[in-house]
Amino acid sequence: MQTLTGVAALALCSAGGVSAAHADTVETNEAAFESFVADLKVDDATEAALNARFDRLSPTEQERFLDAVSEDPLSVMEFSEAEAPTLSAEPTRDRAGASRYTATYPVNVNLWGITTGTFNLRYGFEATSIAVTRNLECTGWFSGFGGPWSINQSTSSYISGDAGTCKVYHRLSFLYQGSSWIANKEQGLTYRGTTLASAWLKNI
Repeated sequence: MQTLTGVAALALCSAGGVSAAHADTVETNEAAFESFVADLKVDDATEAALNARFDRLSPTEQERFLDAVSEDPLSVMEFSEAEAPTLSAEPTRDRAGASRYTATYPVNVNLWGITTGTFNLRYGFEATSIAVTRNLECTGWFSGFGGPWSINQSTSSYISGDAGTCKVYHRLSFLYQGSSWIANKEQGLTYRGTTLASAWLKNI
């Protein structure tokens, strides 16, 4: 004797509903994606948002995404400014009329517009209104996902003419399904005095 559940499932399939094979594909895709997100070690709210976004994809889109992840998990990440660089001043001023300033520049790492981490840069310098006169600090760090990711930073800073520059080099490596992927990013700021000349995050 068929149960009501069995009759309902049979009716759904007869009416052109979701097949068992289709359901198995969706379940397999979801399990694979959940494993990928678990490896990112993001917080619970971010993990839930990513899983919900993946569920809205069609099975074909899910498989296409998972294929891209298996080929290069770094390729599915997007980079965008969390906010424009900001500059704050200290009240002190030296005899040459230069003040101390600190610039910050965060760049988010996103998946479907959902932030999973942030590259941060902090640049401290002395400057008049028209020229940088001395570099004080150039620091970079990453906050966000962890797990099998390894992210290391190195920095450099210099003054050329009236412009001061801080560069942070981020080296990312990710161990996924027994393979390792590596990417290198350069994040930087250049100021001419207190005026922002350029800001960037690029592959190197």
